Amino acid sequence: MQKLNYSKLMAAKPTVYETIVNQLGQTIELCEHPTEGDLYPVIAVYHKEKAAANTDFFDTEDFHEGSDYNPCFKDGEIKCFFEL
Repeated sequence: MQKLNYSKLMAAKPTVYETIVNQLGQTIELCEHPTEGDLYPVIAVYHKEKAAANTDFFDTEDFHEGSDYNPCFKDGEIKCFFEL
């Protein structure tokens, strides 16, 4: 996942598609890109660590309880759970 500038993203007030709790108990917001909209992959935001990254997914249907595709924050990066 490509890391994004958290402060710049939050200043642009992205639209939140949904909020999930991943397998590590982390609350992750799934957001739309503030200027590119749905032409850009869904953005995963972890506010506790002020981290954001694009997910490479263009919809949120794969992000659900227990999914291996759920974004997780680990070792300073947001990754899909299957990458841990």
